Amino acid sequence: MINIVAKITPKAALFEDCKGRLQSILNATRAEHGCNRFELFASKEQRCLFLVEQFVSQAALDAHYEQPYTKAVFAFYENALAQPVEVSKVEVY
Repeated sequence: MINIVAKITPKAALFEDCKGRLQSILNATRAEHGCNRFELFASKEQRCLFLVEQFVSQAALDAHYEQPYTKAVFAFYENALAQPVEVSKVEVY
């Protein structure tokens, strides 16, 4: 099992656009084979977004990264982020 928390910090002017793009891929990602969890959260100050993800394997995560909608979000990130995405792989206790 792979558990990920991704912190996404868009430029202030692009926060809502970034949030909308991520919201638009939630259902498709959740329907992917091997995805157990894919949830979007926002910081109270509306500065950062957090994706909490769980995939059954690295292969399932890799397949997610190859989806056209995921690639479109990554392409958007290239000019929309105030800092690089912080990805943490975490373990459940």
